[in-house]
Amino acid sequence: MKISFETKITAGYISNIVVVFVLGLIYWKQLPVSESLKVLDWVSLALLLLSLGMLTVVFFILKTQLKANKSYAQELEKNQKLLQAITANASTPISVKKLNGEYLLANTSYRRIFQFGEEDITGKTYHDLLPKELADTLRASDLETLKSNHEIYVEETLEQVDGMHTYLSVKFPLFDASNRVYAIGSISTDITERKKTEHSLKAADTFFTLSLDSLAIAYKTRFIKVNPSLCTLLGYTSAELLEKPFVSFIFPEDIALTEKKLKTLEKGSTLVNFKNRWVCKNGAVKWLSWNATMDHTTGEIYAIARDITKKLRVQESKERERNLLFENQQKLNMIIENISDGVLVANREKHVILANDNANALFGIEDDAQISVDFTPHFEVLFPDGETVFPVQNLPAERALAGEITDDIDVVLRDLSNGEMRRVLLSGRPILTAKHQVAAIVITIKDISRYKELEKELEEKDLTSRRMIGFKNLNKD
Repeated sequence: MKISFETKITAGYISNIVVVFVLGLIYWKQLPVSESLKVLDWVSLALLLLSLGMLTVVFFILKTQLKANKSYAQELEKNQKLLQAITANASTPISVKKLNGEYLLANTSYRRIFQFGEEDITGKTYHDLLPKELADTLRASDLETLKSNHEIYVEETLEQVDGMHTYLSVKFPLFDASNRVYAIGSISTDITERKKTEHSLKAADTFFTLSLDSLAIAYKTRFIKVNPSLCTLLGYTSAELLEKPFVSFIFPEDIALTEKKLKTLEKGSTLVNFKNRWVCKNGAVKWLSWNATMDHTTGEIYAIARDITKKLRVQESKERERNLLFENQQKLNMIIENISDGVLVANREKHVILANDNANALFGIEDDAQISVDFTPHFEVLFPDGETVFPVQNLPAERALAGEITDDIDVVLRDLSNGEMRRVLLSGRPILTAKHQVAAIVITIKDISRYKELEKELEEKDLTSRRMIGFKNLNKD
């Protein structure tokens, strides 16, 4: 049976007390009864008592120390178990290795990373468990820790079942009581997601910087980040744009509206195609179109701007041209409608796009598009004798399409529906583009039937009058 150290101390104390007591008793018995005690006897007695006292003191000192050692051992064991429990259940990979690379400790998370399983790896090294290339890399970082004699941080990339993982490992030397390094500790943190986030942020920052659109991030009344495109657009440096509230660069008349729109952002709305004017560094004023939204968790405003100055100027120019065209069209309509002649305007395909009231009345058609500039679907076109057919290719419409100008072609129009005859003068004009190409044609129709009738009546009256006053017929023999 194994005897405890405490029992041994107690037994030794009792044995020593008994021995001292027995020696004292023997010495006492040897003293003569009749004689008085001498100084030496008193000294011997005192030494015996002192021995008893010292034995007792030493006993209690040993007992106290033993109790303290026991308590310390229990506390140490408790702390060791606690440390082991924390290490074993920590999600962070933890390992401790000797200076020669042999494992002293590896927790569950560490084993899971390297797929060591449940086997005992104590006393084994990287090269016993891992491929040589990976083992060499990991061992090199351990040796770097020993060289530096303090903790180092190193990123380690490992292939795992679900893909590549990146770990940030802190490796540190462990010192013994004499301050000598006896082992290397390692604690690793999986930063795979952080690296992905950093990569995404880097890509986003690159996109932000290289974007052709003008991008800005603002907080309350100030820009906190602008890209080079916005700086180039306004002519200011990044520092200049960040230095002042951004309303300092807005055209004064647009500040109130801009501040009103910012309040709608704070309420959760999104700005889409909001237009305002900005004053450039060179004094020029540019129109910008903004799309913006606010991150209400941070209060930051993310905005995209596009320069629409040229676009607006083009729109304004087109609007002016449309207004001018409309005015001219109205004037032309007024002129055409007040002309006593019939007027037709046709495009290159000979489709009538405009006819005045006199033309509509002449053709008896209200819908301008139903009128033909060739006349032939509506009339038989004849020479003034009223018998000979007038060639279609010589009509003003055909000649105008060829770029010719015709004036007062005298023809007779016989209405195909009722046979009514009209004597008219036809004229044609081409409308040319800037490149002298025919864009449209204008045909005018002057009805001279009444004039011809009057002319005939005057001739007949003139002849009658001549006869009445005795003029001879010069045509007679």
